[in-house]
Amino acid sequence: MTQAFNYSRTGALLMLILFGSLSSLQAQKQISGSKNTTTAKKSSRYWRSRRLSVPTDFTFNTLFQYGVADAFIGGVFDGNYTWRELKEQGDFGLGAPDQLDGELTICDGKGYQTLSTGKTIQVTDSFKTSLAFVTFFRADTTFVISGTQDNTAAFKQIDNYVKKKNGMYAIRISGSFNQLKTRAFPPPKQPYAPLATLLNTQQFFDIKNTKGVLIGYKLPTYINGISIEGYHFHFLSDDRTQGGHMLNFSGNDLKVEVAELRDFHMTVPDDGSFMNYEFKKKQNIDLEKVEKGH
Repeated sequence: MTQAFNYSRTGALLMLILFGSLSSLQAQKQISGSKNTTTAKKSSRYWRSRRLSVPTDFTFNTLFQYGVADAFIGGVFDGNYTWRELKEQGDFGLGAPDQLDGELTICDGKGYQTLSTGKTIQVTDSFKTSLAFVTFFRADTTFVISGTQDNTAAFKQIDNYVKKKNGMYAIRISGSFNQLKTRAFPPPKQPYAPLATLLNTQQFFDIKNTKGVLIGYKLPTYINGISIEGYHFHFLSDDRTQGGHMLNFSGNDLKVEVAELRDFHMTVPDDGSFMNYEFKKKQNIDLEKVEKGH
């Protein structure tokens, strides 16, 4: 009887231990599953928003760039990134068309190409770019530049609102412009020469008494070469028939909207012209000393 009782008690104890272990494993699986499900849902929402061009808080005010400015300036003009892909990364920005055929401006989720003839057309999904900067624009600061001001005076006023020396800002300036000077490059001959040698081919446009919008950025010095430092704007008229790279302007009571950009993503071209491009080495003696240890 005693032996039977001991076996029974031992069996019961083993059952309790086994049941406890199974319960613990099940609880851990539930916790892990909950975490994985939450992560998967967040990831799914993010990528779904990217694919459908419906931005989440994460995608707002993130600067996305395709291409490298130094390579583009050096003559890498062949574009391989389509408008279908680019519009998933932002609804506001600027860039260059494939083979430098004019200027690209992105406004309210639509892309516009200003040709060297001055004609501005809306791009299709098959349009390609060699260099582009876009964001899903959501302003966190809005103000008005009162009276009639040219670009120099306007930028001084904007400087009062974009005070972070190393900050990145997307800027939209809209209203009535008395005068604008814009430009666009025609397609260059191959083999491509550096852009600075093609300045004599650029076409200039004098735009007067027109309502429209300037789309652009103010970027810091440390990003120059990868991107373009300082103020950089493209113009687009309200009727979407005029545009180009802005060289100077004068306007009345212009509305300024500023979005501070807090993240930066870049996709580099994967074609031969970019991958074989010879970048000029930028000397950083202090960095080299640190890397070598002496």
